[in-house]
Formats: sequence, C-alpha cells, structure tokens
Amino acid sequence: MAIIDEKGRLFGKVNVVDAFVLLLVLTVVGVGGAFVLGGGGDSTGADQTATVRMEVTEVQPYVADAISTGPVGSDGVVAVRNKSVGPAIVTVTTANGTLRQREHPRKRTVELSVELDVTGAGDDPTFKGKELEVGRTVTLDLGRVTVEGPITAVGTEE
Repeated sequence: MAIIDEKGRLFGKVNVVDAFVLLLVLTVVGVGGAFVLGGGGDSTGADQTATVRMEVTEVQPYVADAISTGPVGSDGVVAVRNKSVGPAIVTVTTANGTLRQREHPRKRTVELSVELDVTGAGDDPTFKGKELEVGRTVTLDLGRVTVEGPITAVGTEE
C-alpha cells in the first residue's frame, strides 16, 4: 500500500492538502490558546516585590500631605512603607553673585520608601520594563497623587 495514492489521499483515506490544513489550524489554535492563557512565559522573578527609596523634591505642601503611608495597589505600587517630609533645599544667587543653598519657604522634599511589584530575578529587578537602578527617575501613581523622583536605594524581597 502506497503512502499517497493516485488521488492524493494519505493512506488511501485522507486528502494530503486537507490533512495539512487541519494540522495548521490545530497548531494556530494551540499557540493562540497558550498565549491567551499565559502559558509558556518566563516565570523567573514572578511574584517579587522591591523596596525602593526615592526622593521627590520641590513639591507643594499639599502634594506632600496627599502622600499617605500604607497599601496603594495602583499601577504596580504595592505600598508606601515610610515617608519623611522636610524643607526643599534650593540654590539661590545672592546680590553679589555667589551661589548659596537655602531652605525654600514653601516647597518640600519628600523621602519615600515604596514597595513595588517587579519582574526579574536577583540583582536585576525591573519595574514597567525598566531596570531599577540608583539614580534612575521613576514616576509612581500613589492613588491621590502622582510623584516623580530619582531612586536612592533598591532592595528585593520574595
């Protein structure tokens, strides 16, 4: 018995073209299902959080007051663990042209310790697709207010 007969049927039963089309459709459905259900992804570093210290400078007092400690749960931010507020230090030019640092009479500097949902393993956690590094500026949605500032320290915990 020939594998493909004179009518183009596989083992005399199934048309070769039909078998190929059926195999192609099953493959596409399988791959699509795995993609939709999230199968086969890189799971290294899943379910990790990173505690990031950052400094938000020269904000109005109402912005500093709007940042509260505790759970946040928005846009990858798990919680604000710690917050300290102090006067913003600005550089001003004196009458004789020298530069001096002074406390701003109104604006504040807020130092935050924030827990973030991250991906990646070990020493390379990423947040919103960017590696968390000291000096990198991040923007965080804290619910009532959105803040931006440079990272001053990064720590990872499972």
